[in-house]
Amino acid sequence: MKRALRVRLLWRVYFFGFLMLLLAGGASFIVGTYVLKPAVEGPARPATAWIAWHLMKQVRRGEPIDAELADLKRSRVEMTLFDADGTLIASNAETQPKALGQRELSCLAGQETVFADGIGLVANLDEGGEVKRYAYIAYPQAELPLGTGIAQLLAALGVLGLLSIPLARSITARVEELTRATRAFGAGDLSVRVRSKRPDEIGDLTRAFDEMADRIVMLRHSEKELLANVSHEMRTPLARIRMALDLVRDGDTNRASRYLADIEEDLFELEQLLDDVMTTARLDLARGEVGDSQTPLHLEQLEARLVLDAACDRFARRFPERELVRDVAESLPVIQADATLLRRVLDNLLDNAAKFSGPEQPVHLVAAVGADQRLVIEVLDHGVGIAKEDRVRVFEPFFRSDRSRDRATGGVGLGLALVKRILDAHSGDVEIRDAAPRGTCFRLTLPVAS
Repeated sequence: MKRALRVRLLWRVYFFGFLMLLLAGGASFIVGTYVLKPAVEGPARPATAWIAWHLMKQVRRGEPIDAELADLKRSRVEMTLFDADGTLIASNAETQPKALGQRELSCLAGQETVFADGIGLVANLDEGGEVKRYAYIAYPQAELPLGTGIAQLLAALGVLGLLSIPLARSITARVEELTRATRAFGAGDLSVRVRSKRPDEIGDLTRAFDEMADRIVMLRHSEKELLANVSHEMRTPLARIRMALDLVRDGDTNRASRYLADIEEDLFELEQLLDDVMTTARLDLARGEVGDSQTPLHLEQLEARLVLDAACDRFARRFPERELVRDVAESLPVIQADATLLRRVLDNLLDNAAKFSGPEQPVHLVAAVGADQRLVIEVLDHGVGIAKEDRVRVFEPFFRSDRSRDRATGGVGLGLALVKRILDAHSGDVEIRDAAPRGTCFRLTLPVAS
């Protein structure tokens, strides 16, 4: 269907071109046949008819006409004189024409002269209006001069020019509209859209512009959210550090020491936040410069089981009160991956599973080799889940499906975006499924080492 839409402009230009050639050829034919050619041949016909009448008068008087016929022959005019009964009187033609029949004579009597392309008939009538003698004339068709060809060419070009106006206008009008919208958007009017419904290539271009504009507006909104969220995340630890410093300055070191544990936890979260921002920017920068397959990875041969064990140990330290159910196959393959980034993926998914499900609900970690010989890892929680309309966007930077999050559930919308980028860099994939009886399942697939 898309391919059919993409050739519509081609067929439109082809149809206009065919129509222009057809009409231009018709205009050239009309100008040459009905305007210029009669203008060239017109003066020769009365002169030829007068010569024929003159010769037929000479025949009536019994005067010789051989010299006149010879002169006409040199002028490439062939003339044959007949009596009404078809008797040949005189001729200078190489091939003598046939005499006219009675019906043709009757028609000639009514017209007296008949001329067609290169052929003419001239009648000499008696007092009763009947044909007494007639001349059959064959003369060369007039050759149109160079100026006539130029006139035909100008007529054709004029028609082409007139027909080109609607075609050019139908294309340039929409291009101009898109140009105005682009300039307005570049000048800061982010609400401008083209909203074209034309099913051709230019319509596709205008819709691509609208999609780009929507994407840019969304990214600007996300960046504003990032700044607001980062500011919010940094305000609390900075306030605690300032309060502790004020207490130390006042000499109350005992009260200040009680804030140290909270400050340590806040600083750890800030480090994670800044690390997520820097890692996402690093992956995006490398992908934009050299392509999706050349992200800055430090690849090494890793035992999949050891990577999963390290992620489980960290989860146990971070959430000692939470239950982590492991369903890991006995034999797992070796993978080629960046150990730091892959651990970041598992840590983010496990942390999210713990944060967005109840404290009494377990978190499940499943790992096995899939039917396509790829490593499959699933992280399941039993929380409120992710709405289906949000699943398309949860991997976008700064997008958060739960707008009511506070510091308890935290985050600025970079965790899942980072997961997606790291999996893409490893030629892997991540998808969201429903967990039974409720909750969310993140399913990761990774290629094994060759």
